[in-house]
Amino acid sequence: MKQRASSSLDPRPALCSVNSYLEKNFPDFFAEVRFQAGDDDYFLYARFGQYLARTIEQDRAPREKINRGFTVLNKMARASARHPRIRQLLVCGPLEYILDAPKARALARKRLSAVAQGYLESLCE
Repeated sequence: MKQRASSSLDPRPALCSVNSYLEKNFPDFFAEVRFQAGDDDYFLYARFGQYLARTIEQDRAPREKINRGFTVLNKMARASARHPRIRQLLVCGPLEYILDAPKARALARKRLSAVAQGYLESLCE
């Protein structure tokens, strides 16, 4: 019983699917950040939020690529229901950068899931 309880607190398995989606859709970004920071997921997702917000603000990527970026955030929001640490990674990382970028924030209101939008709105207050 204790093994089960401790495994439910470990967000690694839930982040594994998000990480693989991120690696598949943003291979250059993923490789660069992993090279710079190793297995630091906080750094990875904070940098991803910064990258996504900057890309939206500067109109540097096709719409499909931006939509895949929001899919990463939605997958994190879905996983955060079971793991508070993933919620902390999401709120303290990517959503803070999106909040600070007006175009990115406006697009996020259309593309993010209801759960992720709730986290974004909680940062606005």
